[in-house]
Amino acid sequence: MNGLPGTMTTPIVAMLCTRGMEAFLSNALSGMLRAGIAPGQVLVACPPNAEDGVRRAVSEHSLDIAVLPDASLPATADDQYAGFGSAEFSDISWAKIALIRRLVDAHEHIVYADLDIGWLRNPLPYLAEVARQYPIAFQTEGLPRFPPAICCGLISLRRSDRTIELLDTLLVQSRQSDHGKRIDDQAACQQLIARDATWLKDIYFLPEALFVNGLGYPLLQHAVAPVAMEHELQPYLFHANWTVGLESKRKLLAAVHCWFVDDGATSDMATPAPAAGAPIVAVLYPVFDVRGDVADHVRAWIDRQVQIAPKHFQIIVAASTETAIDEAALRRVLRPWDLLVRVPNARQDTELWNAAASAATAPWLLFVEAHGRPESDALAALTAWIAANPDKRACNFQIRNPDDYRVARLMKRWFAQIQQGWVQPTTWRRLHRTAYALRRDVFDRVGPLDRFGQFGPPLLSARLHQRNIAIATLPNSGLLHEDSPDITVHIDDTADYVRGELAARTAASDAEFFETYFGPSPFHGTNPIVPAGAALRLARGLLAAAWRQPGAAASLLRQALRLLPSLVPLRVRQAWLTAMIRLDAFLLMRLPLSGALTWTLFRDSHGYIVRAEQMKWMASNALPPLVESQDIGAVALTRHAITSLHALEYVGGTPLRWTHPACLLRLAAGRKVTVKLETRNLRPGLAAHHLQAVALGGKPATIEVDADGRAWLRVETPSTASGIADLVLIAPELVEPAVAGEPGRRLGLPLFGVSVEFG
Repeated sequence: MNGLPGTMTTPIVAMLCTRGMEAFLSNALSGMLRAGIAPGQVLVACPPNAEDGVRRAVSEHSLDIAVLPDASLPATADDQYAGFGSAEFSDISWAKIALIRRLVDAHEHIVYADLDIGWLRNPLPYLAEVARQYPIAFQTEGLPRFPPAICCGLISLRRSDRTIELLDTLLVQSRQSDHGKRIDDQAACQQLIARDATWLKDIYFLPEALFVNGLGYPLLQHAVAPVAMEHELQPYLFHANWTVGLESKRKLLAAVHCWFVDDGATSDMATPAPAAGAPIVAVLYPVFDVRGDVADHVRAWIDRQVQIAPKHFQIIVAASTETAIDEAALRRVLRPWDLLVRVPNARQDTELWNAAASAATAPWLLFVEAHGRPESDALAALTAWIAANPDKRACNFQIRNPDDYRVARLMKRWFAQIQQGWVQPTTWRRLHRTAYALRRDVFDRVGPLDRFGQFGPPLLSARLHQRNIAIATLPNSGLLHEDSPDITVHIDDTADYVRGELAARTAASDAEFFETYFGPSPFHGTNPIVPAGAALRLARGLLAAAWRQPGAAASLLRQALRLLPSLVPLRVRQAWLTAMIRLDAFLLMRLPLSGALTWTLFRDSHGYIVRAEQMKWMASNALPPLVESQDIGAVALTRHAITSLHALEYVGGTPLRWTHPACLLRLAAGRKVTVKLETRNLRPGLAAHHLQAVALGGKPATIEVDADGRAWLRVETPSTASGIADLVLIAPELVEPAVAGEPGRRLGLPLFGVSVEFG
């Protein structure tokens, strides 16, 4: 029974929920499903008095999630939270071990998880591989000791003699006490391992960089490395332990963007009234891209404000320790209750805003750019609006632009169009980074600003919208945005935005959230950027397919011809776009052009900047190939080397992606592999003979399609020097009708998920 299993078994994730923990259960389920864990792999056990609440929470996510009422589980009274170290906590922890023991009899592989875990990626394929070698695996607590301090809040258990022995031994120990006090399951398990080191042969301690405990929360706050790094951490989950109390756990999860639900905790609360004489709003001023004298800009927020009591607002100036400023002149402007905060090695205004927000005590925070000039009644208008709208939580200032020089006129027209788009009913409102105000408790919950430069405020805006927090507009005052007269500043800001978006997309723990708000990555979508290597492989596959099926050769050759522009290397395409950007900048700044031509050049240049930065990023960030057995849901497909996928869409609430007619999968070389494509008959009548799978340099793949619309590809990938082989999947081309003059998408297969199993 202790031998290695011949095939991997899909684990079942089990959780235990008592009354009062429904919000944490909902958060855990939301994270699991976003990470690609199938609802049928999840089981929630509960005492009978919690069943109604558990079923309500589960029904909001999926009816395929199993609920197991169990009368042997201890019930908490009146939604009472059982704190760590209490007798109730000990009772629940031992009931958990007994529950796991019963579940191991029914399931080959159980992963038990506490409810205070935020799920970032699907760890089940990894844990299934671990279970092939070790029947038992524990998360660890990050303490400098050996054997490691284990955490019983996340355990992987494959049914084996040693697993059952461990659980049975613990249950015997549960009836014992330590100096008259009953210890909890975790301490008992730690003692068991300490007494008998032979357990170390059967127990795997999960890497703390992948299974992050509460002490590791800084790992998930996207600190900017001082040097270029070759890779990045990709944790599977974050466990909010090492802190006690539901609110502390929720705040810790929110701080690392692992709190996915809005339980309405702040939605109906009015702005807390400040103490007498305390500031209502804190102005957060970053010394970054000032475009003038710092003290003079700050003076506009103090001496030039009217109709507001001085004590009703506070100025917090934040500057990097590496930025030279005239502190003496600045302190002559600041008042005794204003602050100057120096931030070590700060490189972005987002870092400065966060530092200033941490120092603020006012119930409202006003985030401003350094080069915005406030109207004299800006703060008076904001505090009056706050008093008149106690239930509001976020607002933008009205932003004006000068129009007495060319770049300013371009910016004025550009921002007017952008902001007009924000208020359309088909989209969502954004915070205007020049000046926006947030209630302090909202920022504590949804922030901080991620360190993604120009992209930081849009990402924060998306999180606000996700939680149904509306962004209003201050009706009767605002700021003047001082536009740089040099177009290269706009070029640099646009490039910074693109780099920030791409970095944020890569780091995003919730791929579905990110794509919902910001669309597909440049690798994917209707008009993806296809690297030259991928284009060449796709073209070779299409030509091979045309050779095999002469009747379809015309269509296949047309598809190959469409790839010709992508055969140019990304670096060359980027260099060409960079040259066009420089040419347009020269024309815009140096020649007396008409307004219409100036606007056309400006818009074209903006598109070139975006595309050039995307190409630069793609050239250095190839998607990882599929080298291990795993199940991949539609949401997560774009995180792997699968070229030619369309954007995420939904059928009956279930996510899927269409492929382009030709799709490239990069797989481990020299391996027998079975690829299962879950199409669910969304393209009816599809049969095996309609499809081709070309393993470049290898033997033909066999294809089967079953009655439920599952396509099975079986192939032995050829050996290659790189260790990576290429499989081109080709389906008959479907073309959607044109809409509003725009051509329709070219479609191949609908994919609800892909499973890869290596032999």
